[in-house]
Amino acid sequence: MKIFTLPDLGEGLPDAVVREWHVSEGSSIAAHESLVTVETAKALVEVPAPWGGRVEKLFAEVDETVNVGDPLVGFTGTDEGEAEAQPGPGDSEAVPEPVQAAAGEGARGDSGTVVGSLERGEEVLEAEPQQAQGPRRLATPSVRALARRLGVDLQRLSKDGARVTAAQVCDAAGSQPQAPAETAVKPAAATAGESATAMSPARRAMGLSMSRARDQVAQITLCDDADISNWWGSAPALLRLIRALQAACIAEPNLNALYRDDQLIPQETVNIGLAVDSPRGLFVPVLRDVAARSDDALLQQVADFKHQARETGIAQSDLQGGSILLSNFGAIAGRYATPLVLPPTVAIVGAGRVCQGVVVVDRWPAMRPLLPLSISADHRAVTGGELARFLQAMLQALSG
Repeated sequence: MKIFTLPDLGEGLPDAVVREWHVSEGSSIAAHESLVTVETAKALVEVPAPWGGRVEKLFAEVDETVNVGDPLVGFTGTDEGEAEAQPGPGDSEAVPEPVQAAAGEGARGDSGTVVGSLERGEEVLEAEPQQAQGPRRLATPSVRALARRLGVDLQRLSKDGARVTAAQVCDAAGSQPQAPAETAVKPAAATAGESATAMSPARRAMGLSMSRARDQVAQITLCDDADISNWWGSAPALLRLIRALQAACIAEPNLNALYRDDQLIPQETVNIGLAVDSPRGLFVPVLRDVAARSDDALLQQVADFKHQARETGIAQSDLQGGSILLSNFGAIAGRYATPLVLPPTVAIVGAGRVCQGVVVVDRWPAMRPLLPLSISADHRAVTGGELARFLQAMLQALSG
């Protein structure tokens, strides 16, 4: 029986949750047909079959968590001409187009950390077995970054060239000598009598994204209030926010951009990553090319994303490609915030709860509905003047 193990899906997480099998034991499948849908890092990912053949055994049940590298499917009668060993980190048979999380880590440059449909190199398969590739890639890019930040030696953790997980790095960091104040806190948390709950893939991915934001971004935030009396109560607030953000991106295109390798890369279209709250964690699906879409189409897409976040999970492709982020936290509570910029994007807009405030109209005070805005930017890529002009453009668009 030929064993296919769960590949690294490029999210920097050590496992995935099986959500739906597309085959059953005893059925036959062709190479590259959809094998199973798993959830990892806030996304649903379809994993195709690496070979054609008969499915002899499924090693996991629906809703079961499977670690990267653990057996997933056993095949018999696989297609002739396929390699006898399962594709490893250095091979190129493992599954679809390379992907990145909404938070956006540059996995594309490291073919050992993504599931990708790459060209198969026969000379590589003949020259050395899978094990020879291990020492060169002991962990995914995010795990390597985590190890560098925590001062953990990956060579020491890896046994026989096995892939090191984020959990192993955190455990190793926790076992290193710490200050007395830190060591005193740890036993207290362990003996408090509270039961620990396993973090969902979405929440763990959120934690990794927030760590990157903390470590990589030089953040600045500006706040102001928009007088929305001209349309308040007659138009959807979220739609007005989307259109105002679109207008501000045209006025200051350097905020509708990505920052990679010390280079600012303005984007041609406005693709808004919309923060969606759900019991499973934070999702950031992308509204693509908002300028080319009608108001009704945008509102329907938002409704679909909210339903998917609550019920089914959001497809991997819908979590990629954001050029600027929007968080409408005021729909729940709060007026101002310091929204965190998630690299490689350089800006995020936070909209607070609408409230009544006093403004000056024709030299007289008047009560008007005000929409608080909090806009953060990465000061490595964006100047304070650009951020202020972007905020000014949003205020003007919302007040019109």
